[in-house]
Amino acid sequence: MTANEESASSSSASEKSFQAKSEDQACQTEIPSDSVTVVRLKQGHGEDNSQSWWNKRKQRIFRKKTLYMRIPILKWLPKYSAQDFVADLVAGITVGVTVIPQGLAYATVAGLPPEYGLYASYVGCFVYLLFGSTPVVTIGPTALMSLVTYDSGAALMGPEAAILLAFLTGCIVLLFGLLNFGFLIDFIAAPVVAGFTSAAAFTIATTQIEALLGLRFDDEGFLNTWIAVFEHIAETKKWDAVLGFASIAILLLLRVLDQVKLGKEGERKRWQNWVNTTCWLISVSRNAIVIIAASILAYALTEPGQSTYPFTLTGEIPSGFPPFRAPPFSFEADGKTYSFVDICKNLGSSLYISPLVAVIESIAIAKSLAKGSRIDVSQEMIAIGTSNILGSFASSYPVTGAFSRTVVNAASGVRTPFGGLYTGALVLLAITVLTPYFFYIPKSCLAAVIISAVIFMVEVSLVKMVWKSKRIDLVPFGFTFVFCVFVGLSQGILIGTAINLGMLLYSTARPRIKIHKIKNPTTEYLLIIPDRSLVFTAMEYFMSSVRKASALYPGIIVVIDMSHVSAADFTTAYGFDNMIKRLQKHGHKLILTRLKPDVLLILSRMGCDFHMHNEGEDMQILLRDISTRDVCISVDPLSTKNPPVAEHTSLESLSSSVEGNSGTDHVPPVTRVDNHDGTQ
Repeated sequence: MTANEESASSSSASEKSFQAKSEDQACQTEIPSDSVTVVRLKQGHGEDNSQSWWNKRKQRIFRKKTLYMRIPILKWLPKYSAQDFVADLVAGITVGVTVIPQGLAYATVAGLPPEYGLYASYVGCFVYLLFGSTPVVTIGPTALMSLVTYDSGAALMGPEAAILLAFLTGCIVLLFGLLNFGFLIDFIAAPVVAGFTSAAAFTIATTQIEALLGLRFDDEGFLNTWIAVFEHIAETKKWDAVLGFASIAILLLLRVLDQVKLGKEGERKRWQNWVNTTCWLISVSRNAIVIIAASILAYALTEPGQSTYPFTLTGEIPSGFPPFRAPPFSFEADGKTYSFVDICKNLGSSLYISPLVAVIESIAIAKSLAKGSRIDVSQEMIAIGTSNILGSFASSYPVTGAFSRTVVNAASGVRTPFGGLYTGALVLLAITVLTPYFFYIPKSCLAAVIISAVIFMVEVSLVKMVWKSKRIDLVPFGFTFVFCVFVGLSQGILIGTAINLGMLLYSTARPRIKIHKIKNPTTEYLLIIPDRSLVFTAMEYFMSSVRKASALYPGIIVVIDMSHVSAADFTTAYGFDNMIKRLQKHGHKLILTRLKPDVLLILSRMGCDFHMHNEGEDMQILLRDISTRDVCISVDPLSTKNPPVAEHTSLESLSSSVEGNSGTDHVPPVTRVDNHDGTQ
């Protein structure tokens, strides 16, 4: 018995019998020195099986490792140092200076009053401090989540609907995080996400054209907005447009200011380091600088006692905190009462799009800055879900990880999630003290902040990489982008995901199949090699290929190399059973070689009769024996004494036959394989 037979036969026995058999067989079998036997034990192997399932779960849940994993602050807080405090303080204040103007601007994207952007900017900072698994991610309002909120129609019902959307988003994300459903995000491919974010960037920028030019119209949607812009272009407010475009230009110039580096690394003088640091600080604070400068300009140009202003201003913003209370499950707005069911009906597809976008955006940010380290997706989902649930009690609309602020946080040298405490404190200070001064912020300046941020969300670099690597992946990208822009975000991402999964299923349904006719002095046979697993999507195509090839050579022996077939299902076994019967009916005999144990078990349970090439058995002898007599494998899948074992063998004998005096003929009708998708 070989080492592979030993590991396969003993995997179904208990630990004691496994050890006993291993010792006996080790004495009887001489294992080559260059071979390695790997026995993979299932989780829990060797444990006391008398314990109930619930007791085992309690032991896994209520342990120190799980506690540290679900509440990461317990792990890093005892090691917190003075150096960490200084680094986190600088980073937290820097991010706070960035989030205040962004929060005011993103609230307008969501169709909400500007103060709701501030309400959404601080709770996530405190929650992520407790549950965040990475030090750099910052939770708060983002352009993408604001657009999803606007697209949901929550603003049409009132801010209460947006608050309830945050609560429901948090509940769904938290539930999926607790159930460890983070793997579901892997089903959304990068081209689909890139198409979604690129389309969102165009849509967000389009929504800000009205404020940028000082126009007023009621049209919505990408096409309708641009049509309305050109129809009302004559009504453009000159000074709003001048201030808006000037703000965009200044923001883009300040964005590249952090690239100013005087001196060489390690050889800089003190004044050069001071200049470099100042340029970097001005660059990361550019939003606040532009908004403060524009507000001062608006205040200076406003004549005392006049009710007219040179620019369209934000206006009065309520100061102080909103009441900390549960999100409204029913409310009245514009004389109409909305029940919980009515709100959910109006929110529609945003009930699943909002959680999806929240997770995708935050996980993508965390992975991009992880530098190769592992990201606990489920823990990030718990942090995002909890942030939205608690945020809804403070009148927040849906939030998630913010890319621009996370980059600023990382560049500021943050060391732990404690930096969020200082960011949240700065936002609270703005809510209580600075709100009266937000009156003079020009709306065109806020629009400029948004546009200058979202234009970098367009995934141009990813499109270039896809074009260089596999151009067919541009299909889901293009469909997602077009449908998100012209139809809607929810429809676009669903259609893009469906197309991408359809392409994946098609690739599994069209395996590349190599078919050779091999001749030697004693016999000849067909060698068929599929390059992937033969699951239900591929069986009909595979059977058709085998049928066409065998029909060209009546009575020839068919050898199928199963080395690449690592998975099988009922359709596989059912298809093999029918294929074997059909081959036998037409005088063919089938040999399976390099068969995996799991695949063999499935085929044998179906009762398939076939010849099997075992390791150490000469293929030429097997072929000669099969051609003269009919001996098929007989396996009892339920037998515990001799469970089915598949031998991992090479086709050295086949190779030597081909390289020697034998000839190899390709089968033209079946071997024509497309290089891209395997179609014939």
